[in-house]
Amino acid sequence: MQTETTSCFRRALPMCSESSCHPGVCRNCGVRSSGFSLIELLVVMAVALIVAAFAVPSMTSTLDAYRVRGNLTSVSGLTQRCRIQALKKNTSERIYVQTNAGKVQLFCQDVVAATGVLQPTDPQITLVPQFSIPGTPTGGPTQLTGAVMWGSSTAQYLVDLDPFFNSRGLPCSAVGVGTACSTVRGYVFYFRYTGGRNTRWAALSISPAGRIQNWFWNGTAWGN
Repeated sequence: MQTETTSCFRRALPMCSESSCHPGVCRNCGVRSSGFSLIELLVVMAVALIVAAFAVPSMTSTLDAYRVRGNLTSVSGLTQRCRIQALKKNTSERIYVQTNAGKVQLFCQDVVAATGVLQPTDPQITLVPQFSIPGTPTGGPTQLTGAVMWGSSTAQYLVDLDPFFNSRGLPCSAVGVGTACSTVRGYVFYFRYTGGRNTRWAALSISPAGRIQNWFWNGTAWGN
């Protein structure tokens, strides 16, 4: 009986504005609405779409940069491995750079036993499909020079040719089977990465002394 009376009393209380609301006097005092209105949800969605429109291209560009650097790190790693293999085996080694099934592939073989065909036991890497070997860059990046790469304008080097290492681990000009690799030459090899929105250039350099470096074009200059 008391419960029914109290309930009826609460239903009989008037509605008050927020400024004149007092507990026990108005029935809507202390009651707060929950949830969001349709307009509020639409505003939040609009803001999220605007942020995404700016963030997605930036994220894509960042991922491309990481992918380019990661793959070139693998290229320099294979190059160093091939160089060390020449030292350990006291023989000349060749790095084959080719395209296979639409992907850039690099592998290392002894010059004496080289077949030019990738074998399961060969040190090897395959780059992501966005990479290509278009040759010397034109109409965009400048070509790397000995002065930029090694601080020597007189250094002799070969461009976009398969690198060779002699038994001392030094880069040298291409040789045939059974021929000593004695003419020391540096190398620079260019790679192009074509992403959804970005085209990036990278390069591998091998100094005449055997120093291996990666290079990346930032739109105005080459850097490491």
